[in-house]
Amino acid sequence: MKYKIFVSANQKELSEERFAVKDLVNDNATLRQFFDVFLFEDLPAKGKSPSLTYLKHVSNSDIYLGILGFEYGNKDEDGLSATEKEFRKFKKDKPNGESLIFVKGSSIDDNRRTKDLQEFFQLIRTSCIYKRFKNIDNFKVQVLNSLISFLDDKGNVGKGPFDRVVCRETDYSSIDEKEIKDFLQNRATKLNVQVPKTKIKDFLVNTLQIVKKDNDILRPTNTALLFFGKDPSSIITNHEIRIARFRGTTRSEFIDSQEITGPIYKMLGTVESFFLRNTRLANKIVEFKRVDIPEYPFEAIREAIINAIAHRDYNRRGAPIMISIFDDRVEVRNPGGLLPGLNIKKLEGNHATRNESICKIFHETRDMERFGTGVGKMKNKMKEHGLLAPEFSEEGDYFVVKFYGPGDKILDLVPSILEHRQTDLKKLGLNERQIEALRLMVNEKKNITNEIYQSIHKVSRRTALRDLHGLAKLGQVKTEGIGKGTKYKA
Repeated sequence: MKYKIFVSANQKELSEERFAVKDLVNDNATLRQFFDVFLFEDLPAKGKSPSLTYLKHVSNSDIYLGILGFEYGNKDEDGLSATEKEFRKFKKDKPNGESLIFVKGSSIDDNRRTKDLQEFFQLIRTSCIYKRFKNIDNFKVQVLNSLISFLDDKGNVGKGPFDRVVCRETDYSSIDEKEIKDFLQNRATKLNVQVPKTKIKDFLVNTLQIVKKDNDILRPTNTALLFFGKDPSSIITNHEIRIARFRGTTRSEFIDSQEITGPIYKMLGTVESFFLRNTRLANKIVEFKRVDIPEYPFEAIREAIINAIAHRDYNRRGAPIMISIFDDRVEVRNPGGLLPGLNIKKLEGNHATRNESICKIFHETRDMERFGTGVGKMKNKMKEHGLLAPEFSEEGDYFVVKFYGPGDKILDLVPSILEHRQTDLKKLGLNERQIEALRLMVNEKKNITNEIYQSIHKVSRRTALRDLHGLAKLGQVKTEGIGKGTKYKA
C-alpha cells in the first residue's frame, strides 16, 4: 500500500515548490516505493467543480503537505483560499492524519505576508509543527527528511540511516576479526601510526562506533557487516557489484561478467582483478626505456567505485552498483542519484552523503577524503594519463560516471605515463643490441630468432644466444619452441 500525499499551496506563487515535491518522490527509489503525490495540475479537464474534486482528494489522502509563501490566494464564496480550505477539510476528515507544513522565509519575513495569510499561519501554529525553508534545495531536503521520518514512525524503514542501523538478525559472531586485523594493519601503514593495542571489540564499539549494545546484546550495524562481516550478503542482500566487459560500444553482447559480494575491501580487490584482465596493457620502447601503458588509470576508476559504495542508496532493493567496460569507455552506475542540494555541474569540492558511517571507514584508511575531493581526483588522474576528464550525469535514479579511453591511440599516451610505469633498460643491465632487439619485438611486433639477431647486429651465435637468454631471464621477452627454432617475442 502507498501513502497518498496531497500537496496544497498557492498554485501561482509556489508552482516550483509544488512540482518539486512530486519530482523528489518520483526521483527517489525509496520514496517512490511508499508514496503517491497528488497535484491538482495533473488532473485532466472535466466538467466537475474544481473545489469538490480537490476536496475529495484531500479526504482520501494520508498526508497533507502544505506550503506557505507570502500570498494568501484567491478567496471562494466562504472567504477562504483553496489552501486553507484544504487544510481545514483534512483536519476535519483525518484528525489523526499527518500534516506537514513548510513555510518559505525566516521569522523576520512574516510581517511581509498578507494579512489573511498571517491569520491562517496563526491557525497552523496552534495545531501543527512546521518547518521553514530558504530556497528550493533547502525545501527538498526538509521534505525528504520529513517523509523519511514519517516512514520511520510507521515502521516501514529502519530507525535512522541505513549504515547506522543495528542489525537485529544477527550478533557479534557474524564479524570476522581477521578482516579487522587486516584493516588495522592497512590503516596503520597509510596513516603512519601504530596498530592500536586496544581489543578489537573496543575499537569497533568506541572508535569506529559500528558495533552497539542492543538490549545487552552486542550487535553489528550494517556498516560493520559490509566491511567486516563473514558473509554480508546473507543478511544485506542489496550490496553487490555487477561488472561486465561488453563487445563493442553497446550492451548487446558481453565477453566476461561477474557478480561480486563479500566484505567491501575484498570486493574492491575482485573488481580490480576483473578490470585489469579486461582492459589493455600496451608496451612501447622509448629511447632506452620500456613503458607499460594501461588503457585507463585504475586509480580514477577505483575512486568512482569507492564513491559509489559510500553514497549509494542501500534501501533500494534489486539495484546493484554496475560497472560496464566497453571498447571506448568505462561506466560506473550508482543507485540512488544525487542528494537534494547537490548540483551535477558543481560537484567538485562539495560533499554530502547518505552514509556517513561508511564514509568514516574509508576516511580511516584515506581511501576517501573528507572534503569532497573525489571528483577532482578522478579528473586529475585521467588528465595525467592523457585522457579526457570523466563525465558525470544522472540517468533516472542512477548517478553515472563515464571514463572515455584512448581507443586505437593507446600508444599516444606514452608522454603522460608516470615514472613508476617506466623501466630503465640500461639500469637493468641491457646493452644497446638488446634494447634495439626489444624495440623491434615490442614496437613493431616482430619475432626474433638467433639467426635474425646475428644478422641484425653482426655478432656470433654465442653472443646472440647470451643476449637473448638475458632478455628472457629478465622477463622482457617470452620464448616459443626449442633449439635452433626458438623464437623470442614480447
